[in-house]
Amino acid sequence: MWPLWPLAEADPVLWDLLVEDDTFSSFSVYGFFPAAYEIVYGATARELAVRYDGRTRGRVAIITGQQDAIPLGIVIKPSQSPSEPEIATIAGDLDVGPTQLPGIPGFISEEYVTGTFLTDLPPSDATEEVMWRAGEALAVALKRLHAAGVCYNDTTVSDPEGRSHMILEPQGRIRLIDFGVALLLDKHPSGLTFHDAYNAARTDPMFRLFRRMTPAGDQESLYRFVADYGRRLALQSPGEIQERDWRIAEEGTSVIARRFGPGPAAALRDGLASKR
Repeated sequence: MWPLWPLAEADPVLWDLLVEDDTFSSFSVYGFFPAAYEIVYGATARELAVRYDGRTRGRVAIITGQQDAIPLGIVIKPSQSPSEPEIATIAGDLDVGPTQLPGIPGFISEEYVTGTFLTDLPPSDATEEVMWRAGEALAVALKRLHAAGVCYNDTTVSDPEGRSHMILEPQGRIRLIDFGVALLLDKHPSGLTFHDAYNAARTDPMFRLFRRMTPAGDQESLYRFVADYGRRLALQSPGEIQERDWRIAEEGTSVIARRFGPGPAAALRDGLASKR
C-alpha cells in the first residue's frame, strides 16, 4: 500500500476504504491501471493472481487469470526510457513484441507472453531443429524491427549470465520483450537524443570498462563520455547502428553452446544466418 500512503493524511475516508479492500491489499495500485481495472475489479475474471518480478528494471507486476474460460495476462512495469512506449508499440504492431495495452505515463502495460525463455528450455527440448527455427525466427524479427527504424540494442539470445529476452511460444513463434534500451532511428541523426546515446553506450563493452575506471558518482565524466559517444553515433548510418543487433545475437550463441552443446548452438547460428 506504500504508493498511496499520502492518502492517509490527504483523504482519510478514502484511505480507510482502501485498507478494507481485500483486492487492493493483493493487487496494490496495479489493479487501478487502465488495462487491469475491469479485470481485477470486474465480475467475469476468475483465478486471478498477481506476482512481482523484476529482472533488471525494478518492480514488475504480472497479473494472470481467466476471463470467459480464456487465459489472460497483463504485465505492468516502469518505463526505462522516454522512447520505450513508442518502440514497444511498434514492436507489438509488428508481432515481434508483446501487444501494448492502455496505461499511464511512466509505465508500460502489455500482454503477458506465455512461453519459455530460450535459455530456460529443458536440455531435452533444445534440439537442433528447435534451435534452427528459433534462429530463423529471430532473424525475421530483427529484420522487421530494422525495417521500421528500430535497433533492439539488447540481449536477444543470452547474456553472459544466461538471461534471454527471447521467448519461445507454444505455437512455435518467438517474441522479444523489454525495449528499454532500444533505439528509434527513423529520424537519425537529427532525432538522436542524449538518452538515446546513453542507451546505446551502456550496451557497449567500452562503457563497462569506463564505469570500472571511473569513480562512483562522477557525473561529469559520465556526461562527457555519453556526449562524445553520441557524436560518434551520429556519424553512423541506421544500418551501421543496427548491425549491433546481429553482433549481440551472435555473442549470445556462445552461452547456448556452453548450456546445450555445440550442435544446438551451430543450428541457432545457421537459422539466424538463413534469413539475415
